[in-house]
Amino acid sequence: MNWETALQREGARWRTAASGGAPDIERMLRGTMERLERRGVRADEALALLSHLLEPLCGRHAAESAMATASRQCGGVSGRTWCHFVSSLSELVGSFCGMAAGRLIGQAGLSLEVA
Repeated sequence: MNWETALQREGARWRTAASGGAPDIERMLRGTMERLERRGVRADEALALLSHLLEPLCGRHAAESAMATASRQCGGVSGRTWCHFVSSLSELVGSFCGMAAGRLIGQAGLSLEVA
């Protein structure tokens, strides 16, 4: 299974389990991060990978809007601005998909080493 498919599955798993309590969410978050860690990707690859995780959580249009807004907030997406972008995206996602989803996006984004 490739990484993009893994992200899509994780996003779907989170959407299905969104009604679970805090202990379930924490357990899922730890498992997701163990399965998704990835190093040395370009910024455009990292954006595509995060969108695969984000779309099942909030839908394609909301995902695109959140990513575009976060990109504007940090002055574009690059290896240099990656942490700021991820922080902004995490906040945005948390505001309309819930804190757990925002944390998932934040941790998944920071697990990517963007060149």
